[in-house]
Amino acid sequence: MATTLCLSYVMKQQKILFLVVIALLPLVLVSCIPGGTAVSKGWAGTAFHDGIIYAGTSDGRVVAINSSTQSLEWVYTVVMLSGGTSCGQSYVSAPIYGTPIVDGDLVYIGTYSGQVLALNILARSQNLTFPQKKYGEWEWDCPMDNARSNAIVADLLVRADTIYVSSSNGRVYSLDKEFGDQNWESEILDERQRKLWTSPVIQGDALYVSTLDGHIYALSMETGQLLDWSFESDAGFASPPVIYEDTMFLGSFDRHLYAVKIGGDVPMWKFPQEKPAGNWFWASPIVNEGIVYAGCLDGKLYAIEAETGQEVWEFDAGSPIVSSPVLMDNLLIVTDESGTVYVFDLSIKIEDEAMPLKVISIGADVRSSFCAQEGLVYIRGEDNWMYVVDIDREEVSWKVSLTIEE
Repeated sequence: MATTLCLSYVMKQQKILFLVVIALLPLVLVSCIPGGTAVSKGWAGTAFHDGIIYAGTSDGRVVAINSSTQSLEWVYTVVMLSGGTSCGQSYVSAPIYGTPIVDGDLVYIGTYSGQVLALNILARSQNLTFPQKKYGEWEWDCPMDNARSNAIVADLLVRADTIYVSSSNGRVYSLDKEFGDQNWESEILDERQRKLWTSPVIQGDALYVSTLDGHIYALSMETGQLLDWSFESDAGFASPPVIYEDTMFLGSFDRHLYAVKIGGDVPMWKFPQEKPAGNWFWASPIVNEGIVYAGCLDGKLYAIEAETGQEVWEFDAGSPIVSSPVLMDNLLIVTDESGTVYVFDLSIKIEDEAMPLKVISIGADVRSSFCAQEGLVYIRGEDNWMYVVDIDREEVSWKVSLTIEE
C-alpha cells in the first residue's frame, strides 16, 4: 500500500511539473528586450501555390516569394500590443506559428496576437503593414476569455466555405471563409490548461481536436457542440491527430505514439510497445499505404504498421525531428532540426534499419513545417532565409533572405 501511495505521489508531482512548464511556455515565446520591443519568434511553415511560396517569418511577417524571379512579391507585417510593468505599452511584431493556407484569391494565417488574417494574394505592396488593408482582405480577432490568452498557435483548417480555428483560450471557432464572420464557438475544451495548440481535423461530419490535458473531443461541424464520443488519456497530447480510415494517430507527452480508433475508449496500440521513446512525438505523423511514418524529438524516424503498431524500420538522424514528414510521389522527405534533408524511396522495400536515398544539408536549423512539389522542397530556416532544395541535383538550388530592411 505504501509503495502504491509513493508511486501515486511521484506521478502527481511529475504531472504538476509538466503543467507548470506548459504554463510558462508563452512567456518564453514572447519575451521583453531593452527598448520596449519583443523578440518575435515562431515556427511558421511554407506553402506553395501557383508559382508563389508563402511563409511566415521569424520577425512577424507574412511573405510571398515568386519562384520564377526568386524575389519577394509582397510582405505583410503583423503587429500586436505588448508590454506591462517591465516593458511598457508598445506595438511589436507578432509571432506566427501557423502555416499559411491558400484558397482562391486569399491566403489565410493565424497569429500569436489572436488574429486570423485573410490577405489578397494579388497584393503587390512591398511592405504592407497592419492595420492597412486592401480590397478583398479581412481580419478577425479571437475573443478574450476571462483574460486568458487568445493566441493562435495551431494551423488553421479550411474546408469548403469555413475556417476552423484552435485558440489558446481553449475554444475552437468556426469562421466564414469569405468575410470572416464568426459562425460559432465551442465550449472550453481544455479545462486545466485553457490552451489549444493543435489543429482540428475532419472525418465525416465531425471535427476532432486533441488537447494538452490528454483528451480527444468530437464536435459538430455545423454547431460546434460536443458529440457523444470523446477519448481520455493519462498524458497530454503533443501533436494533432492524423486520421487514416477510422483510426487516429497522434503523439503524446508520455513519449509514445498512439493509435486511437474513433468510437473506442482504449488505445488500439501505442508505440513503442515496451519502454517509451527517447523523447516526444511532437510533429504529426503521416500515413501511406498502411504505414505510419513518425518523426520523434529523439532524432529517429519510425515506420510503423498502422494496423498492429509493429515497427517496420527506423532511421536515426542524430538530431531532433520537429517537422512532419512530407510525401512527394514515392519519395518520403524528412528534415531534422540541424537542417539535414533525408529522402527515402518508398518504392524500394526497406527492412529494419533504413538508409536514405539522398542526404542534403541547407546549413541552417529547421523547426517549421515545409512543403515539396515537382522535385523541389521549400524550407524556412531558423536564420530567416527561404531555402529551395532540388532533390534530383541534391543541392540548395537557390535561397532568399526573409529579413526586411526598415
